[in-house]
Amino acid sequence: IGQKIGTGPVRVINDPAEMERVQPGDVLVADMTDPNWEPVMKRASAIVTNRGGRTCHAAIIARELGVPAVVGCGDATDLLKDGTLVTVSCAEGDEGKIYDGLLETEVTEVRRGEMPPIDVKIMMNVGNPQLAFEFAQIPNGGVGLARLEFIINNNIGVHPKAILDYPQVDSDLKKAVESVARGHASPRAFYVDKLAEGIATIAAAFYPKP
Repeated sequence: IGQKIGTGPVRVINDPAEMERVQPGDVLVADMTDPNWEPVMKRASAIVTNRGGRTCHAAIIARELGVPAVVGCGDATDLLKDGTLVTVSCAEGDEGKIYDGLLETEVTEVRRGEMPPIDVKIMMNVGNPQLAFEFAQIPNGGVGLARLEFIINNNIGVHPKAILDYPQVDSDLKKAVESVARGHASPRAFYVDKLAEGIATIAAAFYPKP
């Protein structure tokens, strides 16, 4: 979540009662977060969770705070050891990365200047929710076209017919559907959740523009 890099010692919190252990500059690692976690999230240099997606609580708050976050890791609380120094990078593409140790980073600043006002709104075509927040930094009048088929391809990765015909599909396709839908109530619930997440991500990136 975001495009920043955060470094610091890992602080694994398995119980909200332990939140006071998180000090300014720590990397908060938890199963997931809710509104009760917000005071401690403000101290973190980065946030890592086992569960969640791009519209989960941790992702929303991380965007508001400008803190890098890697959500939905699955087993971060088991793999990351308390006190270990790590670098959390959300600046290398669609997926966040967590590196062992404090890595040196380089910052490149692009000055885009001021765009002269024009009478026509220049709106964008957006099909990849994972790039929406990056695209929103380019001067624009909002989203003119959100290509649903691209959202399905980028955010879901399963053809709608495979979801509709499940479980009456061949064994290989059935396994593929079950693999991506793991953790959801059903393949159809997975499809609806991910589609809503993709659309909501684009809307959030360009808000309050149309």
